[in-house]
Amino acid sequence: MSNLLHKYRQQMQHEHGWDVELTCSDCGHTARPVYHGWKPVSAMRFGQSPTIYAILSCPQCHKNMQAEAEAKLVELFQLESIPPQNKSLLMQSVLLFAGMPLLLLAMIGWGILAGWWDAKAFISLAILPGLVAPLALLQNYRVARLRNQCDCGEPRYLFMGLLGRSYCYRCSTCGRLLRLRD
Repeated sequence: MSNLLHKYRQQMQHEHGWDVELTCSDCGHTARPVYHGWKPVSAMRFGQSPTIYAILSCPQCHKNMQAEAEAKLVELFQLESIPPQNKSLLMQSVLLFAGMPLLLLAMIGWGILAGWWDAKAFISLAILPGLVAPLALLQNYRVARLRNQCDCGEPRYLFMGLLGRSYCYRCSTCGRLLRLRD
């Protein structure tokens, strides 16, 4: 069981990074910025507003390049659509997490009215929250698996940030862009 959880955590882990050239607004130098790691950002923006987690600086004048990275993220991913596999997984999760409780409630109600169940109906309803967590973990795992597939055969996706509520990735092997929702 611990091996399974370790594999799940490893699959869900983002590899943060930035491997796209930026132009510094101060000195005009165009190059890949120096990547100093990443920091969590509590303010998520919605719509087409970017959220950058990488700490980037100009290699020549050492200016913070957060604004340039935000502009570049919008430029790269604005027209990138969410893959059909990801849309299908999102629809399945909505149907699963909305349909399963409704189906269970209907079965319980029908069973109570028909006199089939008594306390067993309420025990069944109490078990439902225990089923939701494993199904949510499975669904997240299936979405994260999309990052391990690339046309180049060697997927190494770097998490560049959020564009609205979409996760933006770039394969550092071939440069393919990937925009996911979960």
